Amino acid sequence: MRRMKCSWLPSLLLCVVMASPAGAQEPETLRYRWSLGGFFGTLARIVMPGRGDGTLVTRSDGSGTTEVELDITAPTAKRGEYWHYGARINAADGRTLRAWSAYEFRGKKSSKESDFDDEAVIDVASGILLLRRDPPTAPRNMKIWNDGKIYPIVILPRGLVKRTVLGRKVAVRHFAIRARRVPNERLWKGRMDIFLAEDEAATPVEISVERRMIRVRLMLLEEDDDDDDD
Repeated sequence: MRRMKCSWLPSLLLCVVMASPAGAQEPETLRYRWSLGGFFGTLARIVMPGRGDGTLVTRSDGSGTTEVELDITAPTAKRGEYWHYGARINAADGRTLRAWSAYEFRGKKSSKESDFDDEAVIDVASGILLLRRDPPTAPRNMKIWNDGKIYPIVILPRGLVKRTVLGRKVAVRHFAIRARRVPNERLWKGRMDIFLAEDEAATPVEISVERRMIRVRLMLLEEDDDDDDD
């Protein structure tokens, strides 16, 4: 027997169909509109689109693992800029089993993937799922996989903050992922900020990923939003 979990978000009518423990879960797909920020991101708008589409897909086949993938695309870009992050997670303990990523940006391409034994490792995609399912109430030291390398990080719960979500100000939970300095280990040059709705699904209403002084900020879209409203 399946049960329905529905978001509180007004007019979104975002419902996630949750399966029983023994069954498969229908994929959850969230849609976003992104914009570029940060120092180099502002400059990059001169030569490339400063906004585009994003999707966050979470799926389970009932085999004990969950996959989550974040796609960030620029449909109007001549060179087809995109970022892709994906991970396979052990549904029982939340451990990241495998992560992959690819991007094409400003003429540069990269594609990486890795398997893990360390339960304290996350990537961009599995980090979002971790915070939705097991949000820390105090700083939590972990490691992040990024472009094939592993870096020490700390997840910081920043409490409730006001954000504009689907046209109105609401309270959401803010989590920051920041570099952690550890002797003889690499220093991560990225940053992540995730804002979760106070609904049963802990819907990510805003996701910010920053690397090399370029920030991509994703804002949740209503299902019937017109993508052509420039």
